[in-house]
Amino acid sequence: MFVLTKRKTLFYWNSVVLLAILVLYPMFGGVMMSLVLQSGSDEGSMLLFQKEMIPAVRIVQVSGQVLLLCLPVLLLAGLHTGDRGPFSGRNREFLGLRKRISWPGMFFAVSGVVLLQPPIYAMMEMIGYVLSHLGEFGSALLENQEQLERYIMMLAGADSLSEFLVAGFVIAVIPAFCEELFFRGYVQKNYILSLSPFAGILLTGIVFGLFHLSPANLLPLACMGWYLGYVYYKTENLLVPVAVHFCNNMLSLVIVQVQRNSSETFQVVDVTNETVGWIVLSVGLSLLLFALVLRRFNRLFSPGDPADADTRSAL
Repeated sequence: MFVLTKRKTLFYWNSVVLLAILVLYPMFGGVMMSLVLQSGSDEGSMLLFQKEMIPAVRIVQVSGQVLLLCLPVLLLAGLHTGDRGPFSGRNREFLGLRKRISWPGMFFAVSGVVLLQPPIYAMMEMIGYVLSHLGEFGSALLENQEQLERYIMMLAGADSLSEFLVAGFVIAVIPAFCEELFFRGYVQKNYILSLSPFAGILLTGIVFGLFHLSPANLLPLACMGWYLGYVYYKTENLLVPVAVHFCNNMLSLVIVQVQRNSSETFQVVDVTNETVGWIVLSVGLSLLLFALVLRRFNRLFSPGDPADADTRSAL
């Protein structure tokens, strides 16, 4: 006989909310883009990549993040705390929005995501290389990735400092807060309560990767989601993964700016002995430094550690 326990109920409703957002988010984007372009034709879709359309597309991007990720979570938190005020102290506490944080923990968490960049990009290049040898299936995924990167380059396009700041707001600030509030503050929190810390972080990271609609980069995105989830679990403060997410996106924004003058957005690196050697060296060094940083980070939040008591009191 199936018994619907409190933990199973929490898992069920959390999954329903998650599935609804995953379905509504791309639908919202599609409808809004159609209204912006005022055309459902291929000719209309090509307008998406014209410079005069960039402000409207950025508004659509920000609107989707705020309306479908941020606001629902603020309202749903009240169902768990019993407090109807979206910005009440109890709701902020439930979502991990605490004012005081451990700055050493913040430093090591951000340092970790910087050191993860070479392994993540190496993984992406390896996946691209493998897909390029998988015939039509691989070609389709690579084409999808190229279209996605063209879209990102359009959002990130900046010819002045003011435009770069706007692009940073759209690509780094808004996603960092809205996505972390939804995935870590709400989804992971509920999955940990209904499953376990390991299962909650693992499942949320996978869904985080699926959310970005990039099959070619599902594994790198999931890895980033797992790191963000681990950082939040250890610090119990949502502002830490928000800062990590922001730094990761800003680094990507800078890289996009460097690549803007390139005619091709998604290139598969030619695999040579020299290329492999440099990749192995950079990835190996980054992972070594990352392990050292993560070890120091863990010590800050280890149960029973004297420093942990001070850190927890500041959260």
